[in-house]
Amino acid sequence: MKRWLVFAILLGWLVGSTSSVQAQGPTVEAGFYNQNIEMFFLNNLDLSNPGNSPLLFWVRIQNDSKERRVILSLRVMNRTYGVLAEGFSKPFVLKPDTLIELNNRMLAQGGSPFELENYSLNEENLRKLQDAILATGLLPSDHYSFVLQVQDVKDPAIQNEKDISLDITNPTVIELFSPGAPVGSSELPVLYTQQPQFVWNSNAKSFVIAICEKLQSNASPEEVMQNVPRYKGSVEGTSFLYPASGAYPLEEGKIYYWQITNTIETSNGPQTLESEIWGFKIAQSQSPEDQFLQNQLLVLFNSIYFEHFFRSGGPLAGFHPTGVFVLNGRIVSMEDVQMFLQKLQAGQVKIIRVEIE
Repeated sequence: MKRWLVFAILLGWLVGSTSSVQAQGPTVEAGFYNQNIEMFFLNNLDLSNPGNSPLLFWVRIQNDSKERRVILSLRVMNRTYGVLAEGFSKPFVLKPDTLIELNNRMLAQGGSPFELENYSLNEENLRKLQDAILATGLLPSDHYSFVLQVQDVKDPAIQNEKDISLDITNPTVIELFSPGAPVGSSELPVLYTQQPQFVWNSNAKSFVIAICEKLQSNASPEEVMQNVPRYKGSVEGTSFLYPASGAYPLEEGKIYYWQITNTIETSNGPQTLESEIWGFKIAQSQSPEDQFLQNQLLVLFNSIYFEHFFRSGGPLAGFHPTGVFVLNGRIVSMEDVQMFLQKLQAGQVKIIRVEIE
């Protein structure tokens, strides 16, 4: 008797529990086709023109076991200014256990049951962004959220939403620091190393560096950068030391151009950001300037002093002139240096002491 009583109570509890379970309503999943977007164009927020809108995000709506009339809504917000755009669809029917897959173009397609009929941009908040938007056509750097919600028309408490977000950084600058100088701006600096350190500044994250030899047949810097690179590779960060192995060596007496590029993922697809083209020359071991200076020093100083300065371990061991001469705090030409040395030889100028800095 007790067993039947316990069974009856348990059965009654199960029946009561089953009858009290309510349907949870449809669920929403969403995501961006490209989660790595760093730049977002304002016109891509306007979902009223599906023909011009790229594929930005997808939506999946999974209904439960009950047929429902629902409304789909979208809100686009950023952390600084709040809602930038929003809209709602007409009510549409979800059959029991139905899975619907949509994308942003379908939400703007005329005649579609999922069309966001009253989708509009928030003019007040966008006006606050006006200066930044007019300058670039891009949304300013910020955290942006796209909130998609499905709500039951009959029972608004039954709703489900999905928040997908992007961190827009707008990498737009690559500024070169060294080595060399902008091509065409002045005479290219001479480097006395075949393993220079390349340094630049940017708000991007990863880069490609290309270093190409300038050939006599090249008519423009852009044409130089089309030559087979001495080195080309990916770089994380904003500096790069030319490798001692695994790359073609930089040769003495030759001119090289270099450039940094970055591929940016945007709401319109990938775009390439390019730096200026800079150049430099690798010095020769025994350039005419070297030979001239050493010959003059040999005349001015007796061989004992000369050997003292330039011998191994001496203060000028391994020294190569930079090609820049400073006299009384002023940069002078090679002709000025020759005239000064002639005065020294003629006794018109006298050396009091020699200091190596």
